[in-house]
This record gives sequence, structure tokens and C-alpha cells, in this order.
Amino acid sequence: MKRIMCVLAFVVVAATCLAPECAADDPLASVLKRGGYTVSLDLNINRKGRGSLQRVFELLVDERPNAYATGFVVGDGLVMTAYHAVSGGLSPYKRRLLGFGPDDELEVKVTINGCQATVVKFDEGADLALLRACRTRKRAEVPAFQVSPGQDESLLVIAQPNGDKMVRRGVFSGPYTFRGQQFWSAKIEGRDGYSGSPVYNDRAELVGVFSRYDFSRNVALISPGIKARKLLEDYAAGP
Repeated sequence: MKRIMCVLAFVVVAATCLAPECAADDPLASVLKRGGYTVSLDLNINRKGRGSLQRVFELLVDERPNAYATGFVVGDGLVMTAYHAVSGGLSPYKRRLLGFGPDDELEVKVTINGCQATVVKFDEGADLALLRACRTRKRAEVPAFQVSPGQDESLLVIAQPNGDKMVRRGVFSGPYTFRGQQFWSAKIEGRDGYSGSPVYNDRAELVGVFSRYDFSRNVALISPGIKARKLLEDYAAGP
């Protein structure tokens, strides 16, 4: 009996010692532990050209967000997200939902952890934007990118709209042309606020950035990781 107890104790201690090593050897587990480096984007979307009286009133009241999106840290104070989410490029349905007309010009105020963020670089065609923000978790390394996913490859999207972290799994479906630009498509769940979420493979490589959801075909549109990498490189290269 004493020997059995000793063996059991050894197994428990060994498992305790090996668990961190396993987590360290699993890059996806490491990314999940850090929440995919995601942040919640609080969006306050308004019509452009509002009168000065209305603007003054907005400064006096507690201006609450009327929409949310997700972003993820790609460098010190740098956050990547979907361009349409921070530029007012809303779908007709979302415009109606927020009380805007189809021809209204919109402007977006973005805050992250209570700190206002500004767009410093974007690629409208690829639906990608880089934001400069304070109070974001530091990330020393640039994410690894996957150039070309395989058919039915396992994918993982990590979203954080309004601070609620959501992790959903799916599979890669193939290329998808949207407005003349090539995107990836995936059979993966999409919800309001997922725009700008990072999509990883099982090796924790960034497959791309969640752009939007096509309900007619039940697929998510993902801006390819290679375009996200180019946006980062262009920003690093300067004006």
C-alpha cells in the first residue's frame, strides 16, 4: 500500500512538473493563455457634419459605444483590426440597426481600455487597419504568418467584443473573391463584434483577420495573413 501511495505521489509530481513544459512546447496553448492578444474595440459611430451644439452636448454626456469590434496586439502599442469597423464601412443591415441612412457619411471614435485609438495605416481593399493605442498588453514578437492554408485545415478564431472573450473552431474552405479582392473563406461561426479578430491555425500561425460573415453561403471571410504581414512591413518602412 505504501509503495502504491509513493507511485501515485510520483505521478502527481511528475505531471505537475511536465504540464508547464507541455504548455511551453505548444504554441497555440501559449496564444490561448494570452487570449490571442485580443482587445475589445469600443466604437462610437456618428454621422459626419453634426452641428456644433450637438458636438458640445456629446462632450457633456457620458458617450457610450454603440458598436463593438475586436483587435489584437501586433507590437508595442499597435493593434490590428478590420478597416471597415473603424472607418464606418457598415453593412446596410448594420446601418439600419444603428439608425443611419444608406447615404449617411459616418465617422468612428475608437477606444481601447478607455484610451482613444487612432488609425496609423490601413489597406481598404484587404479590409485591414493598424491602430496606435495606449494601455495595450505588450507583445515583443511579431506574430508568425501562414501564407497558404490547406483545404479543411483546422482554424481557431479568438474574439473579444465588449470584453467577452469567445473562442470558436472551424475549418478552412478556400479562396473567396470579394469586391475584386482575394480573401479566405472558412466554415466557422461568426457573430456581431467578431470583425478584426485574429484567426490562427493549430501551430499558432496567423492565418488572417476575420473580416465579415457571408450569411448567404454560411462562411466567414478572412483577410489573408500575407496581407496583414505586408501592412505591418509597410508601416515599419515609414511613409
